[in-house]
Amino acid sequence: MPTNRNLSRLIALVFILAGTGSILQIGGGNWDVTSHLLFKPETFFTPSHAILYAGIFVLIVSAILCITLILRHKDLRQNSIYLPLRLLILGSSLSLIAGPGDYFWHQLFGVDGFLSPTHLLLITGMLINSFGSAIGLVRIMPAIQNLFVSKLCRIFLIFAFIALWLNLISFIYIFALPISNGELFNFNLNPLIESLIAIIFLPIVNSLVAISIIKTTKKFGYLSLIGTGVFLMTLLTNILPSVVTTAFMPYYLLSALPFFIVDVFLYKKSLSSRVAVDQNTKLIIAGTISASLFYIIGYPWLPLALGNYLTPIDLEAVGFTTLDDIVPLFMNSLYFVLPATIIIGALLGLFTAFIFLKFEKNLARKVHTSVK
Repeated sequence: MPTNRNLSRLIALVFILAGTGSILQIGGGNWDVTSHLLFKPETFFTPSHAILYAGIFVLIVSAILCITLILRHKDLRQNSIYLPLRLLILGSSLSLIAGPGDYFWHQLFGVDGFLSPTHLLLITGMLINSFGSAIGLVRIMPAIQNLFVSKLCRIFLIFAFIALWLNLISFIYIFALPISNGELFNFNLNPLIESLIAIIFLPIVNSLVAISIIKTTKKFGYLSLIGTGVFLMTLLTNILPSVVTTAFMPYYLLSALPFFIVDVFLYKKSLSSRVAVDQNTKLIIAGTISASLFYIIGYPWLPLALGNYLTPIDLEAVGFTTLDDIVPLFMNSLYFVLPATIIIGALLGLFTAFIFLKFEKNLARKVHTSVK
């Protein structure tokens, strides 16, 4: 960890800037996908693209600062903070290549689907950036002694984890959603493969992120705020752009309540004294509950991936054309799909939590053995 206080503050501000860029990137990116699904004006110059590329610009500035810090302070290369600095440089470089590439792809091939080479490159860069900002803030916070900067780091750590969670979900969506049929190229996968990708990997991601938040922050409120932030960002970018999709909005927001319940269960001593549960069991319960919410968190996009297998309706047979058409299908099948996905998600979350704790235990044993 950097011992120079001024250097630590500067590095912290770089990661705060990167966290801001990450949340702008994923917000603009998700809004852009929603616009495509609603058949909004199909041009490169849209408000969603403006927010997306504003985020890319902020992250490029962050990457330039990272390069400057590494060149001026060569001792950082032996420091744990070197990894997140490199991640920001790599992620921003990919985004910088993908931005103009996406523009030229539009010019050459017209409207593209979700899974296109430039979109995949862009989302990969976004994901790497979000890892960089989250890991960077976690690692630099212990070195910050300035109270104001420390508070800023704690606040922006929430945004960094929200961006990381949403980027992980989007990275799965790019392979799982059947919306990759462009004007000239159809990159949609086999429908069964798409459904399996969504059903398996979304619960795993939710479980891993929830456990990571708990293990990293070790404080009441973080999981509630980050989980609620994921719901609110999805609401702003995926639901509010259409009046039709807002029909489920009150119930959608209520679905964030389990994160608060988990937080209380983890940290309220008055409750813990009544229920004798060890910390690992609490983590397993937290991972299981978080994973079970994957279908609701995925509204309104996720039902598209499960349309042919979990919902008792064939999307093509009912003439699906825009995102608005998914709402009646979603509502009519909720009585069956919701319990099924809760059970599937909970089982996968339980399995993921067990594997996580087993891996952590084995890693700790190896470290202890090597020290001896």
